[in-house]
Amino acid sequence: MRCYSRVLLLTIFLGLFPVLGHAVLQDEIQVYDDAINAKGEASLEVHLNSTPRGVQTPSYPGEVMNNNGVRVTPELAYGLGNNLEAGLYISYANHDNKFQYAATKVRLKWLPYQEEHGDALFAGVNFEVANVQPQFDQSRYNGEARFIIGKHFDEWLISFNPIVGMPLSQPDIHQAPYFSTATRISREVHPDLALGVEYYSSLNQINQPINYQNTQQLGFLMVYYDGKPIAFQAGVGKGFSNSTDSLTLKAILSFPLP
Repeated sequence: MRCYSRVLLLTIFLGLFPVLGHAVLQDEIQVYDDAINAKGEASLEVHLNSTPRGVQTPSYPGEVMNNNGVRVTPELAYGLGNNLEAGLYISYANHDNKFQYAATKVRLKWLPYQEEHGDALFAGVNFEVANVQPQFDQSRYNGEARFIIGKHFDEWLISFNPIVGMPLSQPDIHQAPYFSTATRISREVHPDLALGVEYYSSLNQINQPINYQNTQQLGFLMVYYDGKPIAFQAGVGKGFSNSTDSLTLKAILSFPLP
């Protein structure tokens, strides 16, 4: 239990550590955990989020801001076996009262450590490459490595994602990587139903000094439902710094596929 206590303290500390803000397409707001498709299993998730009150000052000319915006992102995932899962996102966002294509992303999730296989905790990494339209990200091509570590404690789930993002195209290709964290702490209150909190901190560049008001700090109150006919998670988020959207709503709908 001493080892588990250290993991818990480290997760909470790193998840709440303030880091610098970086404007990116807010198409997926999610903490990755130990969910992974078995070999040959396919699934569809629809990510929905909106920003009734958000930051209105662009970080570069022509940027489409989250304020009053809605993002819709279908994601197809397929289990490859050997603890691997592939995914494809196609993101859309509304601007000027119409929806427009925003990005395509492909990912590969590897989860070699799983509690259901007898491991003490779950751990792995998700690699992602994105092609984002220039009005949503100054660097069109981007890569991301999202590390995953977590543990179930009876009815409790703790999952922590340290994330390293790297621009792969101009004008940011020669800049230092970006760092962010995503943390989830939840408790099952009924079979298939859990309540929890999520916290997201985003870094501009890892070699820059920290100024709290220039960081993105976003916390959510969450509900998770893992039953039928449709599993979902939904939450209400509040920003805790000047450079973070004040109010964000999000939901993820999960559909099994034949």
